[in-house]
Amino acid sequence: MITLYTFNISHFSEKARWALDYEGVAYQERVLLPGPHQLVTRRIAPRSHVPVLEHDGEFVQGSGAIMDYLADRLGGTRLTAKDPHERAREGQREQAFDNAFGLGVQRVIYSEILKDRAMVTDLWAFGGPFWARGFYRLAYPAVASVVKRMYKANDPQAVAKAKQRFVEVFDELDAVLEKQAYLGGDAPNRSDITVAALLAPICRVPEHRMTWPALPPALASFEAELKGRPTWNHVLHMYRAHRKPAQH
Repeated sequence: MITLYTFNISHFSEKARWALDYEGVAYQERVLLPGPHQLVTRRIAPRSHVPVLEHDGEFVQGSGAIMDYLADRLGGTRLTAKDPHERAREGQREQAFDNAFGLGVQRVIYSEILKDRAMVTDLWAFGGPFWARGFYRLAYPAVASVVKRMYKANDPQAVAKAKQRFVEVFDELDAVLEKQAYLGGDAPNRSDITVAALLAPICRVPEHRMTWPALPPALASFEAELKGRPTWNHVLHMYRAHRKPAQH
């Protein structure tokens, strides 16, 4: 039995979930709630974050590590390069995407939406147990404070730097995607899934399990700088053409 511990809202969880689905690996998903999740993750993994994969008594934490485990232990053949040198290059690119888009989405979006308690409660409680909203009615200030501190979402300089790096990497990907259909060449690889999953909250893809709200007005110019570009359109295409969840 393979179990994947996730958040519905987590774009890193979506990255791991998509990789397992794309490779056709059956698993059971255990969706946790931000905040209370630590009661589970701190028992099974070194750090508190999701996703965490459980398989044969082993626990693998982090989307990149899960994708490696998928290739090395679970028979995945479609996403990760077999050549060690190319795989190392893929790993470097993936880390850059995780930093620019993964952390970037968290820092930039939370810098604004944490001001809207109702919106964030809706996002965190989505698909959760009956008590989720009641929990956040009481615990929102404490959980939001931790999130704000974790992602430096209350640091204007860090947020500005995240936006700058976000656009720089977007520019780099645009240049690649103007010449070829996928970052992997003729077919998707782990870079394509990484970028699509991590950018889904910004691009608000309709095929995602979450219904992403419009970005706050304060982020309108940031969104306008990205919308309709090759990388943005690539995210939409990846979901339309390649995001077909498996039956677990």
